[in-house]
Amino acid sequence: MKALVKENRAPGLALRDVDMPLVSQPDDVLFRVECCAICVGELRVVAWDAWAQEDPTLEIPTVLGHEASGVVVEVGPGVRRVKPGERITLDPFIHCGQCWQCRSGHTNLCVEREIYGKRRGAFAEYAVLPERVIARLPEGLSPEEGALLENLGVAVHAVELADLVPGDVAVVIGAGPIGILIAQALRAQGATVVLSDLLDWRLELALLTGDFSPVNPTRQDCRQVVADLSEGRGARAVIEAAGTQSSLDQAFDAVGDGGTVVTLGTFRGPVAFNPFFRMTRREVRLVSSIGRTWETWRRMTQLIQAGRIRLGPLISHVLPIEQYEQAFELAGSGRAMKVLLRP
Repeated sequence: MKALVKENRAPGLALRDVDMPLVSQPDDVLFRVECCAICVGELRVVAWDAWAQEDPTLEIPTVLGHEASGVVVEVGPGVRRVKPGERITLDPFIHCGQCWQCRSGHTNLCVEREIYGKRRGAFAEYAVLPERVIARLPEGLSPEEGALLENLGVAVHAVELADLVPGDVAVVIGAGPIGILIAQALRAQGATVVLSDLLDWRLELALLTGDFSPVNPTRQDCRQVVADLSEGRGARAVIEAAGTQSSLDQAFDAVGDGGTVVTLGTFRGPVAFNPFFRMTRREVRLVSSIGRTWETWRRMTQLIQAGRIRLGPLISHVLPIEQYEQAFELAGSGRAMKVLLRP
């Protein structure tokens, strides 16, 4: 079968013929990959920048890809929840199910977790994963939309950590795919949402998915916009999804006293701030967020079924896997939202 392989510890990616994966464990699920989306982490692995070189979870060579949807082809004898022919997606944190974190429901923090796409992946015609990380696609979703459920899980989990109640003012910094999904999830929770980004076209696209107050910080003062909406109190929560020094500074500027800053952006390196002035004097909480739990999957499925989430507008390009070079160029160009490959 065809697969995209990161072969060497150097820039580049190759389309290769590799052996088809087999069902070898009782809980294995073999599925045909329908779509797999490109994420920023994979862009960095292909470019082989310092961030990728320092990633201890990455094993070379490997098939990349972890934001996927598919159709079940074969299951092991121990599989109980899914069967051949069903449409599925996956959680890329392959958790053990036995450690304290897993048993307490925090499967995203499993001490033994394998991050899918770091040792094996879904930029391929077929893939195998254990049943415990497989989820059925909600009715009505296309395979393309199904490939975005990993991003939606990241977004909903960040909102879970934001400590909000209906009517609160919240800020999202970064109107990429995850940032726009965060904004939608916040609106579904009853928050008034300010969405900040440097690119006007991203803000315009975001407005196709929900009712937000768009801010381009090169022309508008985000802190003033938030003050006007919150009677001067500042935002109850700010979710930082850009991963830059300036976005973190903006988050502390916008959050109100006693509020929460949630950060999930993929930072390229260290950032600097004075915790005493930014946090301690104001009793501001700084919370990090990674992945999603199975409770998050339940919530995001309910949001989809209730019609509160729009995934389609975020899909800007769908290309065959043979056009992977063009797809990766688009994904890193700043001119595309979500770019998908179809094996």
